[in-house]
Amino acid sequence: MSTRFAVAEPRPYDQPYRATRPAFTWLLEREVVRFLKIWQFTVAGPILSELLFVLVFGFALSGHISGVEGVPYDQFILPGLAAQAVVTVGYINGTTSLFDARRDRYIHDVLASPVRWWELNLALVAGGAIRGLLVGSGILLIAMPATHLQVHQPLVLAVAALAILLAAGQLGVLAGSYARTLDHVYSIETLVVLPLGFLGGIFYSVGELPEPWRAISHLNPVFYVVQALRIGLLGRGDISTTAALVAVGGLAAVLTLWSALVFRSGRLLKP
Repeated sequence: MSTRFAVAEPRPYDQPYRATRPAFTWLLEREVVRFLKIWQFTVAGPILSELLFVLVFGFALSGHISGVEGVPYDQFILPGLAAQAVVTVGYINGTTSLFDARRDRYIHDVLASPVRWWELNLALVAGGAIRGLLVGSGILLIAMPATHLQVHQPLVLAVAALAILLAAGQLGVLAGSYARTLDHVYSIETLVVLPLGFLGGIFYSVGELPEPWRAISHLNPVFYVVQALRIGLLGRGDISTTAALVAVGGLAAVLTLWSALVFRSGRLLKP
């Protein structure tokens, strides 16, 4: 039995090369497939973790806590828990992806290709944003019916979510470009990202804190992330809607500019 192989005709030497797919789509597909292959840990795990917080702190304590500013306690903590999950997975996705690429020297192949620096940055950030969107949406879709929470300001929620996803993704790739060991990756998450989240007013109203703790809380960037989502979902927060959106938008812009400078130079991307 003979086997026949199809042989492609050689391209004429004077015909310009045209890629079948843009390089950006390959990079983005790699980022998405990378975390979807282990979705049990990258998507389902964070959703389950935050739902346990809602179950333990929200439902178990709702009988002992009358509420915060007239809002049931389980509804009050839900926006902050969703915000913390989005920031955490966005950070860890970009950090581990870029750090692994540098450690395994896969990044050399990408940097030597015709791929533009902003395409690489955008693919990494978009991968983290997609993962954060899956996790955040999963938490809200499950917990909102259970807590009887309804969206009060959809437009504010959409704008805040876009800014938070962008900021979390850029934070991840920045940390991944500066990290030199895997310990750096996880120590930043443990010592910086998670503490800022818990001190950002997830489980309490910052407006009820005495001075100087109230003023110190306003220096925490995660505080504005929590407030932006809380205003979008509950319609109220410790600061105004304009202040929350300007803060998260400014945070996303600063991190994006910083990341652009790092990726454009390329020095920190090389192991």
